[in-house]
Amino acid sequence: MVANAENIVIGISNPYTGPAAMAAEREKWGIDLAVKEINEKGGVLGEQIEVLPMDNRCNPSDAVNVANRLVEAKVVAIIGAHCSTAGLATMPIIEEAGIPMVSGVASSPKITELSGVGGNKWAFRINPSDQAMMETLVGYLGEKSDFKKVAIIAEDSDFGRGGATSFEPLAKDAGIEILSTDFVPQQTPDFTPVLTRVAREKPDAIALFQLGGDQLNMLRNAMQLGLAIPYTGRAELGGENMQIIEAGGMEGSVSAWSYSAEIHSELNDAFVKNIEADHDMKPVLQTWAGYDSVRIIAQAIEEAGSADPAAIRDALQNIKFTNVLGKEVTFDDHNQAGKVVVIQGVKDRAVDILELADVK
Repeated sequence: MVANAENIVIGISNPYTGPAAMAAEREKWGIDLAVKEINEKGGVLGEQIEVLPMDNRCNPSDAVNVANRLVEAKVVAIIGAHCSTAGLATMPIIEEAGIPMVSGVASSPKITELSGVGGNKWAFRINPSDQAMMETLVGYLGEKSDFKKVAIIAEDSDFGRGGATSFEPLAKDAGIEILSTDFVPQQTPDFTPVLTRVAREKPDAIALFQLGGDQLNMLRNAMQLGLAIPYTGRAELGGENMQIIEAGGMEGSVSAWSYSAEIHSELNDAFVKNIEADHDMKPVLQTWAGYDSVRIIAQAIEEAGSADPAAIRDALQNIKFTNVLGKEVTFDDHNQAGKVVVIQGVKDRAVDILELADVK
């Protein structure tokens, strides 16, 4: 795809194929809607916004290749790279090129450590890290749940290991026993062996840290085995997993998330309505991430009065942005603006918001 030189071009590095392809497609819905809305209002600085999407397959080598191609295309900013492993591989490229990157999905705590005062002043994130989400989740579980013994199943990636590594010590400090931790390769075809062994341990819950496609496959395997064990961690209580929830396969689950379509604000109500009209499905966190990533970059360009990448970076560092949930956020000294964690639960085959927490 070739960008139009007359437009303001934002690069997209996302996994349109591979284990996170479904989630990346949901993110694209949000990106497309934000671009449409902005351009219908006249664009930014009198110019139209255009996106240049490329497929990183959730793979670090592909992500590096995509980043270099986007640099060559002279994009003004990048949204990406969806998966933590791909995002971490991209960060040195955008630093050397001097192009800001905004992420709304990747949640590895390593991104926090390396961004802003951590060394890379070009990397920004609008969603909370796994550390922030797990601190909030475990605080809730320790006070309000019956989960005293938990097994962890995570994918063998920066996302999976980051989530599990954040969850385990916090859970232990809250008096929750960790029975076992399994790291499973992405795109594992059959989770029966690990589920069978974990079930013998009789956990009160299983903490999941997997991408959508693998997580859905694992949940289906669990239902086929007749397991009635709630889930926690980063179990997705919505999206494609609604079929499992409505079939009773996630009853009693409690999970930490960074967005919910059920949170009412003027912006979110309109966002949900528009996504449902276009796709006959409520937005999920990836949809929100794409939408707000475009919006915050567009606001930074407007406030900078320039589409120069360095000017956009400087504007992002000083921005006050109202996200879809109606929260005004700013970037901290590690370039992190993820300030909201949603604790969700499943009861009677429906999802409820149990707590909406502001994080520091």
